[in-house]
Amino acid sequence: MRSKAILLIDMENFFLGREENVNNTPTPHIYSFKEDLERLYNFAVDLAGERRLAVRRAYANFNVWRPIKEGGPKDYYLQPLPNLLMDKGIEPVQVFRFPGGGNKNASDMRLAMDATALLNDDASGDLFILVTGDADFIPVVLELKRRGAEVAVIGVMWHTKPVFQRYCDRFEFFEDLVAAQEIDADGVADLAQVRDALQALLVRSQPIKFAAVKPLLGRSLNHTFDPTRFDCLDTGDFLRRHGQELGVVVRKGEHDWEIVLPSADRAEPSLDFSPPAPAFNGTADYRDLLERGAPRVYLVPFAQWLTITECLFRQTVGDGPERPIVYYYDLLRTVTAACEQNGMIDAERRVKAVTFQVFKAGCLLCSDGTTAPSQRDFNWARPARLDPGLVSLEELRRRTRGFIVSLLIERLDERGLGRQIDAGRLAELLYGPGPGPEQIQELQELAERITAAQP
Repeated sequence: MRSKAILLIDMENFFLGREENVNNTPTPHIYSFKEDLERLYNFAVDLAGERRLAVRRAYANFNVWRPIKEGGPKDYYLQPLPNLLMDKGIEPVQVFRFPGGGNKNASDMRLAMDATALLNDDASGDLFILVTGDADFIPVVLELKRRGAEVAVIGVMWHTKPVFQRYCDRFEFFEDLVAAQEIDADGVADLAQVRDALQALLVRSQPIKFAAVKPLLGRSLNHTFDPTRFDCLDTGDFLRRHGQELGVVVRKGEHDWEIVLPSADRAEPSLDFSPPAPAFNGTADYRDLLERGAPRVYLVPFAQWLTITECLFRQTVGDGPERPIVYYYDLLRTVTAACEQNGMIDAERRVKAVTFQVFKAGCLLCSDGTTAPSQRDFNWARPARLDPGLVSLEELRRRTRGFIVSLLIERLDERGLGRQIDAGRLAELLYGPGPGPEQIQELQELAERITAAQP
């Protein structure tokens, strides 16, 4: 018999969270719940897999209102939702406010009661998909899991308690699912669109400075240009890595890096600051080798890498003699907030990349009391402590660099390209153009030690 899945949506939590996130984007626009609902339903179907979505419900007081302005008319912002929900085959569950209680608490209680009741129903499924970021549902999640059900949760970024994620069998941010969907669906076409737009801009006027590319592309494409959709850290990284595919030449201008059409660059050779050609006869460079394998390791500019590793070390080393217990997702939130306050661009993505490196390097050990205290390979939802062997920030950085070098050597070997790395080329990748001799020497020695230690 085909197994079943159950979809339960905390409607007000999802709607208000998404509305606020849309309004806080660099280019705020009117929030479209219909578009989000379409995506949310498709994500739930994907999570269900071969299971049938036997129950689909969304809970809210759809008659709740908020003032449009002080003394003005009321905005019954949830009233249009039931028709949209029913169009997708989702049952809207009206939850009235009890005297002396809140709309939100009443909806939460009803959803929790239905979830546990459905376990004993004929329609009971073995997968519950909850759409909420409210940590008050942790007891419900624990009860569902205790009675044998799998629990997947979709939360809204910045409106989900970090602690909630640790109790789910699977957790996804709605925004992450949207980003992944857009990349999968449109990545190839987008590059062609960007190429055409850039070519048209350069025909009208060239050169174009790096700083002007993003806003100009946004106007040409009629949407914000996001280089992270192409696995690039910023617009400059995108232009340097995809210059040949885009049909442009990157060169150093008088005050800034700039792009021109190849025909405009004939009188003056371009400055190619990309890593020098590898010693092997392959087409993939070191960055691609790190990013395309499993696990994928993304690099960030060296200055940001130093800032993030310092912040991670401060959070994990603590103030007392004993290292504090930390959690991966809590670290992401705390370090991202600190970096954003210091003005770091694209802080969340860069913090994720560096924190991933630090954890994969084994700088933190599992500390849940059920595993060996020296276990480095563990589920990151579990509590962790900084390895007692790392007594300084530089030791944490050295171990993390060692992980990257070791992974690169492994990838080279897997592709039959030998086990020798070009330390100068790798230094440019990790430290930026013009690395110092001591940085190159350090990587060379590190690579030699790793190669000698590996069979």
